[in-house]
Amino acid sequence: MDRLRTFGIVAHIDAGKTTLTERILHDTGAQAWVGSVDEGTASMDWMPAERTRGISIAAAATRVDWGDHVLQIVDTPGHVDFVAEVERCMHVLDGVVVLIDAVRGVESRTEAVWQQAASRGLPRLVFVNKLDRAGADFDAVVDEVRERMECAALPLVIPLRDDEGRFAGLGDAVTGAVQWFDGRPTEAEVPRLRGEILAANERVVEAAADGDDAILADVLAGQAIEPRRVRAALRSRFLGGSLVPVLGGAALWNRGVDWLLDAVVAFMPDLRELPRTGLWAVDRAGDDRAPFCGFVFKVQHHGEVRNFVRVVRGVLAAGVTWCLGRSPASTARSGELWLVQADRHSATQRAVPGEIVVLPGELGLRTGDTLCDPRSPLELPTPRFPAPVLAVTFEPLQAGDAHALADALRELAVDDPTLRVDVEEDSIVVRGMGELHLDIVADLVRQRTSANFRRSRLRVDRREGVVREGVGEAEVRALVAGTERSARCALTVTPVSDEQPASIVAPPDDLAVAAAADEIRSRLRAGLRVGPVYGARVVVREVVAQPGTSDALVQQAAAKALAQGLEAAGLVELEPWVRFELWAPEEASAAVLADLGARGASVSSVSSGRLGARLHGRAPLGRMLGYVTKLRSMTKGRGEVALAPAGFAPTGSLPSPR
Repeated sequence: MDRLRTFGIVAHIDAGKTTLTERILHDTGAQAWVGSVDEGTASMDWMPAERTRGISIAAAATRVDWGDHVLQIVDTPGHVDFVAEVERCMHVLDGVVVLIDAVRGVESRTEAVWQQAASRGLPRLVFVNKLDRAGADFDAVVDEVRERMECAALPLVIPLRDDEGRFAGLGDAVTGAVQWFDGRPTEAEVPRLRGEILAANERVVEAAADGDDAILADVLAGQAIEPRRVRAALRSRFLGGSLVPVLGGAALWNRGVDWLLDAVVAFMPDLRELPRTGLWAVDRAGDDRAPFCGFVFKVQHHGEVRNFVRVVRGVLAAGVTWCLGRSPASTARSGELWLVQADRHSATQRAVPGEIVVLPGELGLRTGDTLCDPRSPLELPTPRFPAPVLAVTFEPLQAGDAHALADALRELAVDDPTLRVDVEEDSIVVRGMGELHLDIVADLVRQRTSANFRRSRLRVDRREGVVREGVGEAEVRALVAGTERSARCALTVTPVSDEQPASIVAPPDDLAVAAAADEIRSRLRAGLRVGPVYGARVVVREVVAQPGTSDALVQQAAAKALAQGLEAAGLVELEPWVRFELWAPEEASAAVLADLGARGASVSSVSSGRLGARLHGRAPLGRMLGYVTKLRSMTKGRGEVALAPAGFAPTGSLPSPR
């Protein structure tokens, strides 16, 4: 367990995550070929939709050996529509490698995944990729990381260029070792290269001395510091969160990948060094002699169902009996265990703490489930996912296809926690994170079923919220078989700070209360005007019904009380907003700004960068649908924009800063 390293590769889209992972698979001997994203042969992008579109959609896990260490690697998508894939993987990682394009620098998703990692206290290594490209600027990227991430970024592997400015080698700032890609540097180049490495080494030793008084004393005494001591001091700062090592390379050409793997082994924590937070806060976490406990972080239908589990304590082996933490009375016995490499697998007999394995088969598991020894039940903390912001209606072309279509969509919703599927009489409403997300869902449905269907146009998924506390009370009377019956319901609606669907609190063990609660729950999902109610808690204070009163009468009273309570609580319509980061040629920036203003956007900053004008701001999502096409038209194909969720706000207003 002390030789196990578990990390994820995260970045903005097109920074080279999958390309890097493919090089790692080849360099470690895990596969004999080098997969290509462009050619559709990358083993980590095994889904047909990933290969045809050239992007990662689902997180893929793999396991390789590097020296005497075992590396568990998770390659995550970079597109914002697949944020759930990143979030649930972050929940089980011990650290991350953040890839940054050496030409484009820090981009919007780079910041987003950085904050996701920082919120969980995960240590971060930075790999500046694509140093072979024209316009690559390693030093500028390092400065940008320091400024925008507010961290102590320290180059440990620096790029070396020949006299013509071409990326020709790498230098190790800790040991002084050099990789020169084509022969050897000329005698005229050596003094300059030696000076660059010595300067980088001085910065590294200074950083080590900042965290180690003994090294500081030796530096002041003019003594040379051994690389072993330097690396140990840097590692202490890295694990403490006060240092971010930066390495460089070009994954496409396999430059710097070996030194990145060495850095992962040298710096990333083993199980004993993990902070006792999140999954590892449970008693005896990491102890293979403790009662078994594991966390289900991903469920995937791929022929057979794959349930991805990270073992937190104890041992998971074939034949072990486990229960769900949320329902300890129900037990199951594990069958096969798999180690996975993307869509391939091999059987294993047992998994110890820290290992990621797959339980194959339909076991009724969901993302966030805790598996544990029935004699020691518990529930581990679960990740939280953003709510969907766009909706589309799927309509079967033939009545006989409705069942198969609904089943395929429900199966996808099991795999994807950000997908919502609501089956209505003659159609199915599907809610997702963006246009690409819902396009992929449609593609997957076509692959999994022969059902013919059509999709409606995309629409913004509005919701409702409340701004204050409100009280609702209603009584309903009816004459039933000559006898008057009545039902009364009283409740309170209170706003809450989270963005989760409205919750309901009701007294237990009463049939009338249960009927009222079911009606309230149903109406909260439907909403009063435009969509479901979020960010509210409904407390049912009282439900009174005469003996023999029908559930229908109780439900009428509950519906009227809820409507009254929501109105009294200041019911408002909420619409989704997005943050945008936009690049445009300087000569087109005025036209772009004018167009954003017409869309109701709020531009927070405009600056000049290597790619032209750079704009940041926020806008209503509904006004930004199809914006990419418009931007490319205004900028002659040279403009780009990245959007990310920015919460919900009352229609016509600006959401508060986050």
